[in-house]
Amino acid sequence: MKKRILSALAALLVLCCGCQKTPDKAIVTSKNDGTFEAALENTPQSAPTAEATEQTYQDSFENANGAIRYELSLTAPELPTALPVVRVRPMEITPELAEKAARAVFGDAEIYEYTTQHTKSELEAAILQLKERVSDFDALVTSCGGDEDAARDYKTALEARISEMEAAYAAAPDTAERTACDWQFHPGSYYSDVTRGQIADIGQQVLKASATVDGAPFVLEAVNLEKDDYRQHTLTVGPDADLADIDALYAGTGALPDISAIQHKAVQIADDMDLGDWHVASCDSDLNAPSVTYLTLTRTYEGLPVTNHDGPNEAESAYGPAYTYEKLRMDFNGDKLLSLLYQGALEQTGVVNANVQTLPFADILDAAKTRMQLRGTTDPLTGEQVSAPEDGGYDKIVVDRAELGLSRVLIRDDPTEYYLVPTYTFYGTAASYNADGTLIDYSFFDEATGQTIAFPSETAVELAVINAVDGSVIDPGLGY
Repeated sequence: MKKRILSALAALLVLCCGCQKTPDKAIVTSKNDGTFEAALENTPQSAPTAEATEQTYQDSFENANGAIRYELSLTAPELPTALPVVRVRPMEITPELAEKAARAVFGDAEIYEYTTQHTKSELEAAILQLKERVSDFDALVTSCGGDEDAARDYKTALEARISEMEAAYAAAPDTAERTACDWQFHPGSYYSDVTRGQIADIGQQVLKASATVDGAPFVLEAVNLEKDDYRQHTLTVGPDADLADIDALYAGTGALPDISAIQHKAVQIADDMDLGDWHVASCDSDLNAPSVTYLTLTRTYEGLPVTNHDGPNEAESAYGPAYTYEKLRMDFNGDKLLSLLYQGALEQTGVVNANVQTLPFADILDAAKTRMQLRGTTDPLTGEQVSAPEDGGYDKIVVDRAELGLSRVLIRDDPTEYYLVPTYTFYGTAASYNADGTLIDYSFFDEATGQTIAFPSETAVELAVINAVDGSVIDPGLGY
């Protein structure tokens, strides 16, 4: 069932932030009219002390409409010897990087130029796999989280795909000569799918390669796209959706993986891609297939790691061209890599300040609490005020962690580059409760399969991102 179940849970528990109006200027770097730029020049008078880092802060408060109750208990993160501000810019995926990624993932396997012209034997094997999946409706229901209507839609889509592949089978060659990948980028339309028509050419440059690993067909795809309101520089590796049985690859094996070994392997892949210094930021197991592990890695600049944020992803509301945060994501089943996504590629162009002066943690915490009190009070789509639930239900968030790291902000009057600035990101564990104080459990028993579909009652949430230099609130989803 992979991560779609976790995504469904997130949709149930997400707590809406107050919506910020898009500013009149296209690019804004500070909400303090130049304070931030001036503060970038300041350095500490002496080395950081342990005064703030040894303090534990405790508090309890509510958001403005009483729908969220906070319990705060955390210790300030330890300060490193220096807090840098770095200047970076989006980096296009190069042919050299694509080839390094392919070697890191595919190892010694033969790597070919990608083609949609499959042989009869390839299509025959794929058609057989799809027909076997279609024939087991109970398994389809399970893969759709117990939703029979969704399973029927899924079955219809699979049957349509089978029909497409059977039509392609008639014209497919018995054998096909594969050519070694030449590691060149082409317009997106270059990789037109012979079974599904032309791919729209939206100006992006694409490189695709294929390889077979442990008997399963995989595809590497690198994409570069530069538009006024949207950027996309990504590199992905995953099963060939035309030929591989992806659900089978993600199916639980019944064995628990060696998490430490998987994390080490993920970092080694990043090292082999020669992308700089990376570390594992999050590592989650699939609740319904514990052998499957999802990892996210983030990069370190000048000794301080980038905090793992999502966004920005909507050009309409972002302060500048939408460009997602730089990160590596990998899926494993056991010790086998199933997919890799490198997005938001960056290159460092300079160090603005190797050790910038930051505010005391107590001031940062006050700004974060103010941000939390506004959380869930405004509808992000309409901008209207949101009242507390009429049934008396509420969400409780235990604020238990503050992470010091780098977050990205736009540079005044320069939409092509960013600052990475020290920030404190506050996290909590959220759960939903009925009016009588009983915990809401989202797990359910699926009669069709005789299985209980598990959802965690609690989920981790990002609550506030505060610029440690000037105390302003950063919204990663909007670019500042």
